[in-house]
Amino acid sequence: MKTFNNIVLALSGLALFYMSTMRLFDPSAVVFLQSIADPSNVLTIEMANEIRAMGAENVLAGFVAFLGIFIPRFRLTAFVVLSVIFVSATLGRSVSLVVDGVPDENIFRAWNHQAILAAMNVLCLAYILIKERKAPGKDQLQPVDAA
Repeated sequence: MKTFNNIVLALSGLALFYMSTMRLFDPSAVVFLQSIADPSNVLTIEMANEIRAMGAENVLAGFVAFLGIFIPRFRLTAFVVLSVIFVSATLGRSVSLVVDGVPDENIFRAWNHQAILAAMNVLCLAYILIKERKAPGKDQLQPVDAA
């Protein structure tokens, strides 16, 4: 399971870095802005600020994913952070799918990938929590044999 955990963390980290570096460094290249056909829609300072903020959050979450690979004690934290990010993105896109309708192909593809990563991160998180619950903690006091 350790290998699977590392693969999930690596895929999650790469996905976050891939989608976020574009948002952070070139907000005008974001997919949803490219799908707007009206050239009069310009990127305002406020929109750029919001897009960069989301990009920076996700870049840091990608960094957390990679920390979980290299620092085993940090793995639980990484899965909590990644589960929250991917589940919330999937839920938000799902609400939009129901309320607003089906988006273009690129946005729908992002929803699919985020849903898969959400499921894998939640699975890994659940496995760690169940395993931790079954195993006695190392920090618990052990009874001392009286001789």
